[in-house]
Amino acid sequence: MIAVGFAAHSPYPDESICRDLIHNYLLDQKTSAALRMYGVTSLPSGGDLHFAEACIALDIPLRVILPLPSESLLGYFDEPTRNRANEVIRRALSIEIVESDGSLDERQYECGIEIVLQSQLLLAFTDDLNTQNRADKFTEFARQMGRPVVWINGPQGDVQSSHSQQLQTVYHDAELEFLNRLPADSTRHADESPRAIAEDWLIKLDENALHIAPQVRRLAAIPIILTATAAFASGAAPRMHSMGTWLGAGAVVGLMAAVLPDVLRLRKRQALWVRIRTAAEVSRSVLALWPLPGRYRIVGPEILPELTGMVLALNYLKSEAERTKDGTVELFKKHYLQTRLLHQKDYFSRQAQKSAEQARRYRLVAKACTVIAVMMSAWIFISQSAIHIGFVPSRRWWVPLIASAFFQIATIAGALVVVYDCERRQKRYQELQWALGTWDIEMRALHTWPAVSKVVSKIERALMVELLEWRSLLQNMKMPRN
Repeated sequence: MIAVGFAAHSPYPDESICRDLIHNYLLDQKTSAALRMYGVTSLPSGGDLHFAEACIALDIPLRVILPLPSESLLGYFDEPTRNRANEVIRRALSIEIVESDGSLDERQYECGIEIVLQSQLLLAFTDDLNTQNRADKFTEFARQMGRPVVWINGPQGDVQSSHSQQLQTVYHDAELEFLNRLPADSTRHADESPRAIAEDWLIKLDENALHIAPQVRRLAAIPIILTATAAFASGAAPRMHSMGTWLGAGAVVGLMAAVLPDVLRLRKRQALWVRIRTAAEVSRSVLALWPLPGRYRIVGPEILPELTGMVLALNYLKSEAERTKDGTVELFKKHYLQTRLLHQKDYFSRQAQKSAEQARRYRLVAKACTVIAVMMSAWIFISQSAIHIGFVPSRRWWVPLIASAFFQIATIAGALVVVYDCERRQKRYQELQWALGTWDIEMRALHTWPAVSKVVSKIERALMVELLEWRSLLQNMKMPRN
């Protein structure tokens, strides 16, 4: 997807020429770009109305951002302009009203800012491509934000773009291309409705993430076990008749422990899993909030810049679905509480219990092995001291080896508690379970879209925190990788 905005209100001499220039530019982009396009604009200031009408004429979906509700805004226009604007509003993909308590001028300014933020490139007019006076407040803001601006010279029809490098990234979304290339194993929905497309997308991401996830932590435990085995073999070698063989075996196993993470591509597997899982959870959140009016706003470019293109496409699908959406706040609450909130509460409850049991199991093994190893070491020490206990088989070569083996097992068990991140996961799951229970009560008491939207936004942000924390730890190498 590419969102083309129009928020530049520079004057231009001939409306018919400018209308044709806008139409021709959009037509050229629509026919040449290997992606879907939609427009974002306000009404009607400068070329906004021409841009909107050109989008409708070319069958380019249009999002309209208004400073006031349409019934109030249309009163400011003369009758011909009112009729044209009303037709644009009727045929727009979606209408959004800026959230502001300011004057009309302030609201119009915020419309322009919002158009820039919701666009990937901005189309603007100027009467001289070579002057520095062609940047109004919105195009200057777009350039400061790194948005490419495409300038059209009204008198001459010349086209010039700023930030040409950013313009290339608009047409080439590497992350979305990677996600699109992932295999889809399940059967797709029979229909091609916007929601069915979004659900098929989530299913595909889930399948790929689940295919990778079970392997990552298990594979990460292998180098730890091999390192402990190498240490045991090297320590046992002096007591063995074939010392060279044991030392060689220890060296080989130690080398395997060193190179195995790279051979098994553990870091790449972890990075790949968190990459796909992040996209899947954002998509799941979008679908959970699908019936809510307006765009999905929980995660934006400031948090996950690499997923900007995916969120843009999902918001487009959501906007398409809104035109035929039929539902009440009570229906949404019922569906959300049953399919999202209850499921997540059960999930966090199970995961907290699982983490606690996992940690308890590993700690039990570590403590038991440590106690046995300490007791055997003490037994050996006493047998070699002045206090001689005849029945202790202290001089048998295998007794120290067994003690060493128990110490190594205890070390492995303790390391696995860290690898599986048991303590942090248990505490975090319990916190989320408690918070969801509180929000469940709060949401059941609400009956209006704004209030319900506020609560579910808090819920979705909280649900994203666990994944974003894990992602941050991995990217900054603050958690074990091998």
